[in-house]
Amino acid sequence: MADSAAEVSARIQQQLPQALRKLRVRDLELLCLLARTRSFARTAESGAITQPALSKWLREIEASLDVPLFERTTRRVAPTLFGEALVERAKRVLNDLAGVAPAMQALRDGLGQPVTVGVLHGMASVLIPNVLAGMKRDGPLPRINLCIDTLERLLPRLHWREIDLLVCRLDANALNAGFDAVPLYNDDDVYVFGGPQHPLAREAAPKWSHAARYPWIVAPRGAPMRSAIEAEFAHHGLAMPTVIMESTSLMTNAAAARMLPCLFLSSKLAVQRSPYSNALHNVGLRFTHFERTVGLLHGPSPTTATVALIDVMREVARTFPSSAS
Repeated sequence: MADSAAEVSARIQQQLPQALRKLRVRDLELLCLLARTRSFARTAESGAITQPALSKWLREIEASLDVPLFERTTRRVAPTLFGEALVERAKRVLNDLAGVAPAMQALRDGLGQPVTVGVLHGMASVLIPNVLAGMKRDGPLPRINLCIDTLERLLPRLHWREIDLLVCRLDANALNAGFDAVPLYNDDDVYVFGGPQHPLAREAAPKWSHAARYPWIVAPRGAPMRSAIEAEFAHHGLAMPTVIMESTSLMTNAAAARMLPCLFLSSKLAVQRSPYSNALHNVGLRFTHFERTVGLLHGPSPTTATVALIDVMREVARTFPSSAS
């Protein structure tokens, strides 16, 4: 028989060392502040504490844990490996506590607990409106806080529990990040797009060599889609074309394509479900070097509201023609 939540919580508390049980929220805040400023003077000023009191406080914590948390020299203060491990977990605790007040306010407003969802550019318009429409109306609706950004920016936020879910392509970078993965749907149709007046719009069957003659908008360096487009041109024996802008915003890319003969990659599904479908031309060149499965990542022990939202996302994804469920 599975243990109750209360029994699990009691067992975890019993396993905590006595020194950790004595740590207060202010202790965690000061630890994180000292790790960030790496200065007793700046930490003392920001934390409204004297430097002697701060030094005494740190010595007492280190003595109780029996490990050095910070290296102190005449020039700098830096966390040790023990300090980095404690600060990392302290940040997670503080991020969790920061979500208490918004959760209480949402409940006062008649909503469910808020769930912060990170989504890559282009995927929000495909999934989120359908998710909102698919929520059951017979109970408190969870409030979705949406964060649209790139994978390399959102993964650390998921790690620090600043977001609860991350919707992205389940490539190696995502699957090796240490989170639970849930496939949602397959997005196979990624094409080259330009403005309706682009010279390639007049060609019946353009080739990648033709597309290489024009300036491009691509994802920033380090982003999976940047590496993928570089691999695509290399596969066709071509050098990367001139890059005039790094962007993953469909709105920005579409606006630029209306004024310049530039090209960029986008999911056909994302363009169709955006306000820019009539302002863009699908050149007809299909992109092949990318991960097709779109899914979500989440950390251990998701909240009840997060689990409920995952269920809604899976139900909505089953209605897509290329469901991965």
